Amino acid sequence: MGRYSGRSSRLILMCVVSLALFAVEISVAYVGNSLSLASDAFAVLSHLISMIIGLFGVRFSRIRWHKANTFGFSRADVLGAFGNSVFATALMFSIFVEAIKRFINPQKTEKALLVLIVGIAGLFFNVFNYVIFMDCCYCQAPQGDTETVMEIVLFVSGVLLHVMGDALGSVVVVVAATIFYVLPLGNAPCNWQCYIDPSLTVIMVFIILSSAFPLIKETSIILLQMVPKGVNMQLLTDRLARVPGVSSLHEVHVWELAGGKNIATLHIKCQTPTDYQDAAYKIRKVFHEAGIHSVTIQPEYTDHKTTQLLCSSPCISKACDSQLCCSQRDPPLAKTNGYTEKNDSCLPALHKDNGSSKNDIEIPIESPLAEDSVKNVKNCDVSKQSQLSSTRL
Repeated sequence: MGRYSGRSSRLILMCVVSLALFAVEISVAYVGNSLSLASDAFAVLSHLISMIIGLFGVRFSRIRWHKANTFGFSRADVLGAFGNSVFATALMFSIFVEAIKRFINPQKTEKALLVLIVGIAGLFFNVFNYVIFMDCCYCQAPQGDTETVMEIVLFVSGVLLHVMGDALGSVVVVVAATIFYVLPLGNAPCNWQCYIDPSLTVIMVFIILSSAFPLIKETSIILLQMVPKGVNMQLLTDRLARVPGVSSLHEVHVWELAGGKNIATLHIKCQTPTDYQDAAYKIRKVFHEAGIHSVTIQPEYTDHKTTQLLCSSPCISKACDSQLCCSQRDPPLAKTNGYTEKNDSCLPALHKDNGSSKNDIEIPIESPLAEDSVKNVKNCDVSKQSQLSSTRL
Protein backbone atom coordinates (compact mmCIF):
# COMPACT_ATOMS: atom_id res chain seq x y z
CA MET A 1 0.00 0.00 0.00
CA GLY A 2 3.03 2.31 -0.07
CA ARG A 3 2.67 5.06 2.48
CA TYR A 4 -0.59 3.48 3.70
CA SER A 5 -0.15 0.76 6.26
CA GLY A 6 -1.86 -0.85 9.21
CA ARG A 7 -5.21 0.67 10.08
CA SER A 8 -5.32 2.94 7.00
CA SER A 9 -4.65 0.16 4.48
CA ARG A 10 -7.35 -2.01 6.02
CA LEU A 11 -9.81 0.85 5.94
CA ILE A 12 -9.08 1.36 2.24
CA LEU A 13 -9.70 -2.33 1.61
CA MET A 14 -12.97 -2.15 3.55
CA CYS A 15 -14.04 0.88 1.51
CA VAL A 16 -13.40 -0.94 -1.78
CA VAL A 17 -15.34 -4.01 -0.64
CA SER A 18 -18.21 -1.87 0.65
CA LEU A 19 -18.43 0.07 -2.62
CA ALA A 20 -18.69 -3.16 -4.63
CA LEU A 21 -21.25 -4.58 -2.20
CA PHE A 22 -23.39 -1.45 -2.40
CA ALA A 23 -23.50 -1.57 -6.21
CA VAL A 24 -24.60 -5.21 -6.20
CA GLU A 25 -27.17 -4.87 -3.42
CA ILE A 26 -28.91 -1.77 -4.77
CA SER A 27 -29.26 -3.39 -8.20
CA VAL A 28 -30.69 -6.65 -6.87
CA ALA A 29 -32.96 -4.79 -4.42
CA TYR A 30 -34.53 -2.89 -7.31
CA VAL A 31 -35.02 -6.08 -9.34
CA GLY A 32 -36.31 -8.17 -6.42
CA ASN A 33 -38.46 -5.45 -4.74
CA SER A 34 -36.79 -6.14 -1.38
CA LEU A 35 -37.03 -3.41 1.26
CA SER A 36 -34.56 -5.12 3.57
CA LEU A 37 -31.97 -5.43 0.81
CA ALA A 38 -32.47 -1.81 -0.29
CA SER A 39 -32.13 -0.68 3.33
CA ASP A 40 -28.98 -2.75 3.70
CA ALA A 41 -27.58 -1.24 0.50
CA PHE A 42 -28.11 2.33 1.71
CA ALA A 43 -26.68 1.35 5.10
CA VAL A 44 -23.56 0.11 3.34
CA LEU A 45 -23.34 3.42 1.42
CA SER A 46 -23.65 5.45 4.62
CA HIS A 47 -21.04 3.29 6.31
CA LEU A 48 -18.76 3.67 3.31
CA ILE A 49 -18.93 7.45 3.66
CA SER A 50 -18.32 7.13 7.40
CA MET A 51 -15.27 4.94 6.85
CA ILE A 52 -13.87 7.49 4.41
CA ILE A 53 -14.33 10.14 7.10
CA GLY A 54 -12.66 7.78 9.55
CA LEU A 55 -9.76 7.25 7.14
CA PHE A 56 -9.09 10.98 7.02
CA GLY A 57 -9.55 11.11 10.80
CA VAL A 58 -6.79 8.52 11.24
CA ARG A 59 -4.39 10.58 9.14
CA PHE A 60 -5.21 13.93 10.75
CA SER A 61 -5.02 12.51 14.29
CA ARG A 62 -1.29 11.91 13.76
CA ILE A 63 -0.68 15.68 13.61
CA ARG A 64 0.15 16.66 17.19
CA TRP A 65 0.72 20.38 16.54
CA HIS A 66 -0.19 22.78 13.77
CA LYS A 67 0.00 26.54 13.47
CA ALA A 68 -3.75 26.60 12.87
CA ASN A 69 -4.48 24.12 15.67
CA THR A 70 -2.10 24.13 18.61
CA PHE A 71 -3.61 20.97 20.08
CA GLY A 72 -3.11 19.23 16.76
CA PHE A 73 -5.92 17.08 15.40
CA SER A 74 -6.24 14.72 18.34
CA ARG A 75 -10.01 14.97 18.15
CA ALA A 76 -10.18 13.91 14.51
CA ASP A 77 -11.02 10.35 15.58
CA VAL A 78 -13.61 11.65 18.04
CA LEU A 79 -15.23 13.80 15.38
CA GLY A 80 -15.17 10.86 13.00
CA ALA A 81 -16.86 8.59 15.55
CA PHE A 82 -19.49 11.27 16.19
CA GLY A 83 -20.14 11.62 12.47
CA ASN A 84 -20.36 7.86 12.07
CA SER A 85 -22.98 7.51 14.78
CA VAL A 86 -25.01 10.46 13.48
CA PHE A 87 -24.97 8.96 9.98
CA ALA A 88 -26.22 5.65 11.39
CA THR A 89 -28.96 7.35 13.41
CA ALA A 90 -30.24 9.41 10.48
CA LEU A 91 -30.19 6.36 8.24
CA MET A 92 -32.10 4.23 10.73
CA PHE A 93 -34.86 6.82 11.04
CA SER A 94 -35.28 6.92 7.27
CA ILE A 95 -35.36 3.12 7.12
CA PHE A 96 -37.94 3.06 9.90
CA VAL A 97 -40.21 5.37 7.89
CA GLU A 98 -39.91 3.12 4.84
CA ALA A 99 -40.76 0.07 6.96
CA ILE A 100 -43.92 1.77 8.25
CA LYS A 101 -44.93 2.50 4.67
CA ARG A 102 -44.41 -1.17 3.81
CA PHE A 103 -46.71 -2.14 6.72
CA ILE A 104 -49.42 0.09 5.27
CA ASN A 105 -48.89 -1.14 1.73
CA PRO A 106 -47.42 -4.68 1.95
CA GLN A 107 -45.53 -5.99 -1.06
CA LYS A 108 -44.07 -9.33 -2.10
CA THR A 109 -40.37 -9.99 -2.59
CA GLU A 110 -39.56 -11.07 -6.15
CA LYS A 111 -36.62 -13.27 -7.21
CA ALA A 112 -36.15 -14.57 -3.68
CA LEU A 113 -33.24 -16.84 -4.64
CA LEU A 114 -31.20 -13.96 -6.08
CA VAL A 115 -31.93 -11.82 -3.02
CA LEU A 116 -30.91 -14.72 -0.76
CA ILE A 117 -27.58 -15.20 -2.58
CA VAL A 118 -26.75 -11.49 -2.35
CA GLY A 119 -27.72 -11.46 1.33
CA ILE A 120 -25.37 -14.38 2.08
CA ALA A 121 -22.60 -12.68 0.10
CA GLY A 122 -23.16 -9.46 2.06
CA LEU A 123 -22.98 -11.32 5.36
CA PHE A 124 -19.74 -12.98 4.27
CA PHE A 125 -18.17 -9.65 3.31
CA ASN A 126 -19.22 -8.06 6.61
CA VAL A 127 -17.59 -10.86 8.59
CA PHE A 128 -14.51 -10.42 6.42
CA ASN A 129 -14.45 -6.67 7.13
CA TYR A 130 -14.79 -7.32 10.86
CA VAL A 131 -11.88 -9.78 10.89
CA ILE A 132 -9.42 -7.60 8.97
CA PHE A 133 -10.31 -4.50 10.95
CA MET A 134 -10.06 -6.09 14.38
CA ASP A 135 -6.76 -7.70 13.38
CA CYS A 136 -5.46 -4.20 12.72
CA CYS A 137 -6.81 -2.70 15.94
CA TYR A 138 -5.33 -5.35 18.24
CA CYS A 139 -1.89 -4.68 16.77
CA GLN A 140 -2.14 -0.89 16.55
CA ALA A 141 -1.30 0.36 20.06
CA PRO A 142 1.73 -0.69 22.09
CA GLN A 143 1.21 -2.29 25.45
CA GLY A 144 0.80 0.19 28.26
CA ASP A 145 -0.06 3.09 25.93
CA THR A 146 -3.35 3.93 27.59
CA GLU A 147 -4.03 7.17 25.71
CA THR A 148 -3.49 5.56 22.31
CA VAL A 149 -5.69 2.64 23.28
CA MET A 150 -8.49 4.98 24.36
CA GLU A 151 -8.28 6.93 21.10
CA ILE A 152 -8.49 3.71 19.11
CA VAL A 153 -11.42 2.46 21.19
CA LEU A 154 -13.54 5.46 20.22
CA PHE A 155 -12.64 5.12 16.56
CA VAL A 156 -13.16 1.34 16.57
CA SER A 157 -16.54 1.80 18.26
CA GLY A 158 -17.64 4.10 15.45
CA VAL A 159 -16.54 1.81 12.63
CA LEU A 160 -17.67 -1.44 14.27
CA LEU A 161 -21.07 0.16 14.82
CA HIS A 162 -21.44 0.31 11.05
CA VAL A 163 -19.95 -3.14 10.50
CA MET A 164 -22.48 -4.54 12.97
CA GLY A 165 -25.26 -2.66 11.19
CA ASP A 166 -24.19 -4.13 7.86
CA ALA A 167 -24.06 -7.63 9.35
CA LEU A 168 -27.52 -7.30 10.92
CA GLY A 169 -28.86 -5.95 7.66
CA SER A 170 -27.49 -8.97 5.82
CA VAL A 171 -29.05 -11.31 8.40
CA VAL A 172 -32.42 -9.61 7.92
CA VAL A 173 -32.08 -10.00 4.15
CA VAL A 174 -31.19 -13.69 4.46
CA VAL A 175 -34.11 -14.48 6.81
CA ALA A 176 -36.69 -12.60 4.74
CA ALA A 177 -35.46 -14.03 1.44
CA THR A 178 -35.37 -17.56 2.87
CA ILE A 179 -39.03 -17.34 3.90
CA PHE A 180 -40.08 -16.17 0.45
CA TYR A 181 -37.89 -18.81 -1.21
CA VAL A 182 -39.16 -21.71 0.91
CA LEU A 183 -42.80 -20.53 0.86
CA PRO A 184 -43.25 -18.76 -2.47
CA LEU A 185 -46.47 -16.79 -2.88
CA GLY A 186 -46.63 -16.91 -6.64
CA ASN A 187 -49.76 -15.13 -7.83
CA ALA A 188 -51.47 -15.35 -4.42
CA PRO A 189 -52.24 -12.08 -2.59
CA CYS A 190 -50.02 -10.86 0.25
CA ASN A 191 -50.38 -12.63 3.58
CA TRP A 192 -48.31 -12.73 6.77
CA GLN A 193 -45.13 -13.32 4.73
CA CYS A 194 -45.26 -9.79 3.34
CA TYR A 195 -44.94 -8.40 6.87
CA ILE A 196 -41.76 -10.35 7.65
CA ASP A 197 -39.54 -8.01 5.65
CA PRO A 198 -40.60 -4.72 7.34
CA SER A 199 -40.84 -6.38 10.76
CA LEU A 200 -37.24 -7.58 10.67
CA THR A 201 -36.18 -4.19 9.33
CA VAL A 202 -37.73 -2.43 12.35
CA ILE A 203 -35.90 -4.81 14.70
CA MET A 204 -32.64 -3.97 12.94
CA VAL A 205 -33.35 -0.24 13.35
CA PHE A 206 -33.80 -0.49 17.12
CA ILE A 207 -30.70 -2.63 17.56
CA ILE A 208 -28.53 -0.14 15.67
CA LEU A 209 -30.01 2.87 17.48
CA SER A 210 -29.34 1.23 20.85
CA SER A 211 -25.65 1.21 19.93
CA ALA A 212 -25.58 4.60 18.19
CA PHE A 213 -27.05 6.71 21.00
CA PRO A 214 -24.41 5.82 23.64
CA LEU A 215 -21.64 6.60 21.14
CA ILE A 216 -23.23 9.97 20.32
CA LYS A 217 -23.39 10.75 24.05
CA GLU A 218 -19.78 9.73 24.68
CA THR A 219 -18.34 11.74 21.80
CA SER A 220 -20.58 14.73 22.57
CA ILE A 221 -19.17 14.88 26.11
CA ILE A 222 -15.69 15.22 24.63
CA LEU A 223 -16.64 17.75 21.95
CA LEU A 224 -18.54 19.89 24.49
CA GLN A 225 -15.48 19.83 26.80
CA MET A 226 -17.51 18.50 29.70
CA VAL A 227 -15.87 17.06 32.81
CA PRO A 228 -14.61 13.56 31.96
CA LYS A 229 -16.30 10.54 33.42
CA GLY A 230 -14.73 9.43 36.68
CA VAL A 231 -13.62 12.94 37.72
CA ASN A 232 -15.45 14.27 40.79
CA MET A 233 -15.02 18.06 40.67
CA GLN A 234 -16.35 18.57 44.21
CA LEU A 235 -13.84 16.14 45.67
CA LEU A 236 -11.07 17.44 43.43
CA THR A 237 -11.46 21.11 44.39
CA ASP A 238 -11.74 20.21 48.07
CA ARG A 239 -8.45 18.31 47.91
CA LEU A 240 -6.78 21.16 46.02
CA ALA A 241 -7.94 23.71 48.59
CA ARG A 242 -6.31 21.69 51.37
CA VAL A 243 -2.88 21.77 49.74
CA PRO A 244 -0.46 23.64 52.07
CA GLY A 245 0.55 27.05 50.70
CA VAL A 246 -2.62 27.58 48.66
CA SER A 247 -4.72 30.48 49.96
CA SER A 248 -7.50 30.06 47.41
CA LEU A 249 -8.10 28.75 43.92
CA HIS A 250 -10.37 29.66 41.02
CA GLU A 251 -10.74 29.17 37.26
CA VAL A 252 -10.56 25.40 37.74
CA HIS A 253 -11.36 23.76 34.41
CA VAL A 254 -11.10 20.08 33.51
CA TRP A 255 -11.92 18.60 30.13
CA GLU A 256 -11.02 15.72 27.85
CA LEU A 257 -8.99 16.50 24.72
CA ALA A 258 -9.36 13.03 23.23
CA GLY A 259 -10.03 9.52 24.45
CA GLY A 260 -8.33 9.17 27.85
CA LYS A 261 -6.25 12.39 27.61
CA ASN A 262 -7.56 14.77 30.28
CA ILE A 263 -6.40 18.38 30.65
CA ALA A 264 -6.78 20.81 33.56
CA THR A 265 -6.08 24.51 34.14
CA LEU A 266 -6.46 26.54 37.33
CA HIS A 267 -5.41 29.74 39.10
CA ILE A 268 -4.10 29.53 42.66
CA LYS A 269 -3.30 32.31 45.12
CA CYS A 270 -0.22 31.98 47.29
CA GLN A 271 1.55 34.32 49.68
CA THR A 272 5.05 33.90 48.25
CA PRO A 273 6.78 32.23 45.28
CA THR A 274 8.21 29.72 47.74
CA ASP A 275 4.70 28.70 48.77
CA TYR A 276 3.83 28.16 45.11
CA GLN A 277 6.90 26.04 44.45
CA ASP A 278 6.03 23.83 47.40
CA ALA A 279 2.36 23.60 46.41
CA ALA A 280 2.83 23.03 42.66
CA TYR A 281 4.12 19.47 43.01
CA LYS A 282 1.38 18.53 45.48
CA ILE A 283 -1.27 20.02 43.16
CA ARG A 284 0.02 17.97 40.25
CA LYS A 285 -0.01 14.90 42.46
CA VAL A 286 -3.69 15.49 43.28
CA PHE A 287 -4.50 15.77 39.57
CA HIS A 288 -2.37 12.72 38.78
CA GLU A 289 -4.33 10.63 41.26
CA ALA A 290 -7.54 11.84 39.58
CA GLY A 291 -6.32 10.66 36.16
CA ILE A 292 -5.38 14.13 34.88
CA HIS A 293 -1.78 14.37 33.72
CA SER A 294 -1.66 17.57 31.65
CA VAL A 295 -2.01 20.46 34.12
CA THR A 296 -1.41 24.19 33.69
CA ILE A 297 -1.15 26.18 36.93
CA GLN A 298 -1.23 29.99 37.01
CA PRO A 299 0.12 31.33 40.31
CA GLU A 300 -1.09 34.63 41.78
CA TYR A 301 0.71 36.26 44.69
CA THR A 302 -0.98 38.34 47.38
CA ASP A 303 0.26 41.31 49.42
CA HIS A 304 -1.15 44.21 51.45
CA LYS A 305 -2.31 46.45 48.57
CA THR A 306 -4.70 44.13 46.82
CA THR A 307 -8.31 44.97 46.11
CA GLN A 308 -10.88 42.31 46.73
CA LEU A 309 -10.76 40.92 43.19
CA LEU A 310 -11.49 37.30 42.52
CA CYS A 311 -8.57 37.07 40.10
CA SER A 312 -5.35 39.01 40.70
CA SER A 313 -4.34 38.64 37.04
CA PRO A 314 -7.30 39.52 34.84
CA CYS A 315 -6.96 41.10 31.41
CA ILE A 316 -5.11 44.44 31.33
CA SER A 317 -8.16 46.26 29.95
CA LYS A 318 -11.33 46.90 31.91
CA ALA A 319 -13.32 46.55 28.66
CA CYS A 320 -12.54 42.82 28.63
CA ASP A 321 -14.49 42.03 31.77
CA SER A 322 -17.39 40.50 29.86
CA GLN A 323 -14.94 38.13 28.16
CA LEU A 324 -13.54 36.80 31.45
CA CYS A 325 -14.65 33.54 33.00
CA CYS A 326 -14.40 35.18 36.42
CA SER A 327 -16.06 38.59 36.15
CA GLN A 328 -14.45 41.25 38.33
CA ARG A 329 -17.70 43.21 38.62
CA ASP A 330 -19.54 40.50 40.55
CA PRO A 331 -18.70 39.25 44.04
CA PRO A 332 -17.05 35.82 43.96
CA LEU A 333 -19.45 33.04 44.77
CA ALA A 334 -18.32 29.79 46.35
CA LYS A 335 -18.03 26.94 43.86
CA THR A 336 -18.40 29.34 40.90
CA ASN A 337 -15.69 28.72 38.29
CA GLY A 338 -14.06 26.39 40.77
CA TYR A 339 -13.69 29.20 43.35
CA THR A 340 -12.68 27.77 46.70
CA GLU A 341 -11.50 29.56 49.85
CA LYS A 342 -9.24 27.97 52.41
CA ASN A 343 -10.39 30.12 55.35
CA ASP A 344 -13.77 31.85 55.41
CA SER A 345 -13.07 33.76 58.63
CA CYS A 346 -11.07 36.50 56.87
CA LEU A 347 -13.79 37.36 54.32
CA PRO A 348 -15.05 40.96 54.16
CA ALA A 349 -18.72 41.79 53.96
CA LEU A 350 -18.91 42.16 50.20
CA HIS A 351 -16.25 39.76 48.99
CA LYS A 352 -14.55 36.61 50.08
CA ASP A 353 -10.86 37.21 50.49
CA ASN A 354 -9.21 34.98 47.91
CA GLY A 355 -6.18 34.52 50.10
CA SER A 356 -5.03 38.00 49.08
CA SER A 357 -3.26 40.42 51.35
CA LYS A 358 -2.91 44.21 51.21
CA ASN A 359 0.04 44.74 48.87
CA ASP A 360 -1.28 43.34 45.56
CA ILE A 361 -1.11 45.62 42.54
CA GLU A 362 -4.52 47.04 41.85
CA ILE A 363 -5.96 46.26 38.40
CA PRO A 364 -7.91 49.31 37.13
CA ILE A 365 -11.30 47.69 36.59
CA GLU A 366 -14.42 49.68 37.17
CA SER A 367 -16.14 47.68 39.84
CA PRO A 368 -18.44 49.49 42.28
CA LEU A 369 -18.12 46.67 44.75
CA ALA A 370 -14.36 46.76 44.59
CA GLU A 371 -14.36 50.55 45.03
CA ASP A 372 -16.59 50.25 48.08
CA SER A 373 -14.25 47.65 49.52
CA VAL A 374 -11.26 49.94 48.98
CA LYS A 375 -13.09 52.82 50.65
CA ASN A 376 -13.95 50.63 53.63
CA VAL A 377 -10.33 49.55 53.96
CA LYS A 378 -9.12 53.18 53.77
CA ASN A 379 -11.68 54.30 56.38
CA CYS A 380 -10.55 51.51 58.66
CA ASP A 381 -6.92 52.61 58.23
CA VAL A 382 -7.81 56.25 59.00
CA SER A 383 -9.73 55.30 62.14
CA LYS A 384 -6.86 53.10 63.31
CA GLN A 385 -4.37 55.96 62.80
CA SER A 386 -6.57 58.39 64.75
CA GLN A 387 -6.85 55.90 67.60
CA LEU A 388 -3.08 55.51 67.69
CA SER A 389 -2.60 59.29 67.71
CA SER A 390 -5.04 59.74 70.61
CA THR A 391 -3.29 57.00 72.54
CA ARG A 392 0.07 58.68 72.10
CA LEU A 393 -1.34 62.04 73.27
